[in-house]
Amino acid sequence: MPITKARGATDKGQPAEANDPVLRMLGVGKELWAHDEADHFVDRLRSEEWLELPDQNALASRAGNLLKAIWSRIEKNQGEPFHTKKGLPLTYEVEGNGIWFFRDGKRIERKLTRTQVNVAISRCPLKSTTEIKDLMDYPYLFAVLMDPRVRGQAW
Repeated sequence: MPITKARGATDKGQPAEANDPVLRMLGVGKELWAHDEADHFVDRLRSEEWLELPDQNALASRAGNLLKAIWSRIEKNQGEPFHTKKGLPLTYEVEGNGIWFFRDGKRIERKLTRTQVNVAISRCPLKSTTEIKDLMDYPYLFAVLMDPRVRGQAW
């Protein structure tokens, strides 16, 4: 069987990796994982308790006191009635660095972490729930962050 050159290889003898945009990304971002063992990362991911991400400090410094002010308002308004964009009623309870949402008096069995809240705050003002669709409990999170009691004059 004749040997053929790899897909993407050039006539100048360059390996296929040199021309493949996906393969050229090999190793990009490895500094993000330099201080976190794989098992520890998976354990944190499964527990949903992200205490600190590499960019958390940068996010906090750019946002200044906004993150603290919004979180304080979130704590202050826990237990109060809120409504999703579709008009569904909800309440929430702050526990540590996270939020439990309640619908019809029943707790949603997934704790929204403060890190996720901070990410959503960094995207505010929000026009639609789809802007934070990648985050957990995004319809409830949108309802809380866009409520005047929580956002104040921030956005």
